[in-house]
Amino acid sequence: MRIAIFSDVHGNLTGLDAVLRDIDEQEVDQIVFAGDLCLGGPRPQECLDRIRRRDDIAAVYGNTDEFIDGMPLLSDDIDEEDRRRHQQISDTASWTRERLGEMDRAWLRELPFHRRISPSVNPRDDLFIVHANPIDVNQVIYPAEDLQKKLFGEVQQTDDDLYPLLEGLIAGVLAFGHLHIPSIRQWNDLALVNVSSVSLPGDGDVRAKYALLTWDGERWQIEYRRLDYDVKSEVGAYQNIKPPGWEEIVEVLDMAYEEEE
Repeated sequence: MRIAIFSDVHGNLTGLDAVLRDIDEQEVDQIVFAGDLCLGGPRPQECLDRIRRRDDIAAVYGNTDEFIDGMPLLSDDIDEEDRRRHQQISDTASWTRERLGEMDRAWLRELPFHRRISPSVNPRDDLFIVHANPIDVNQVIYPAEDLQKKLFGEVQQTDDDLYPLLEGLIAGVLAFGHLHIPSIRQWNDLALVNVSSVSLPGDGDVRAKYALLTWDGERWQIEYRRLDYDVKSEVGAYQNIKPPGWEEIVEVLDMAYEEEE
């Protein structure tokens, strides 16, 4: 059994097309999209069409998919930077909503929270797929503690911190996106696999990424696919269409592209 899982497209049509082309060249039994499809990119409708029109792609919803129908309320004690960020996301959500048809928004709303794939009769072998974690679509699961130190200079989430999110989950692998950094973290008997992102890389690598998970009869084998795509073409789409916040996203893509060169 071989499963392709990709996540966090964020309206990046060029990156999405590269991932779908590569997946179609693999011999897979199932394809799963792990959420965050439209919001943040210049071509949300086109990205949604790519996924919705394919009967062979299962999907779950992500936090920014929820934002399209309305942002969560702000608390009174947030700082000005968080308030500014919230407003920017709200503007982007409104812009995205206006570009999606009602049936497409309904399709997003009706996506399930999780997918479970069972390669054997033992549920402890299962592959459990969500956007962020098994509880909600917002709280982040960070990489292993040593990688956290390398990336962030400190441990932001210990193994003990994961108990509220993971305790009680029966599976062999939890696969997710949300934090756009490819990583595999072992937590007790559970492998935590961040499949990374199609767009907006969190690891400085501008390539579109997804994961292939293969059941060999005893355990899941994990492979990352890292794909070059025409980043400059996608930057051009941002510059021509100008969705809210496009300048910051172009800066992220340009910076990662320059580091790759």
